[in-house]
Amino acid sequence: MSARRLDGRPDAGALSPLGLPRPLAVRANPDGEPCEVQRPARRGAAAASLAIERIEETWRVVDEWWRETPLRRTYYRVTLAGGASLTLFHDDTQPRGEGWYEQRY
Repeated sequence: MSARRLDGRPDAGALSPLGLPRPLAVRANPDGEPCEVQRPARRGAAAASLAIERIEETWRVVDEWWRETPLRRTYYRVTLAGGASLTLFHDDTQPRGEGWYEQRY
């Protein structure tokens, strides 16, 4: 068990997970593929809506089928307007229009 301070944050030197997915607002086309992402405002940067110029790669992960909530995701490696790359996924156990995440590395 990792040590936590009274405010709920981990103590200095405590282990914390890296690369956890972040919820992301995504607009998808009629085929369900992402066509625009809306990044929330963060540390001095305003919120931004960015078009997806190109889907570079798509893959599916289906795992833990024996659990009550299996893992079913469709991943997309995309190029955004302006040239930045992003990996995002849709949690396929969620309804269309919901369940989009940015996968950080």
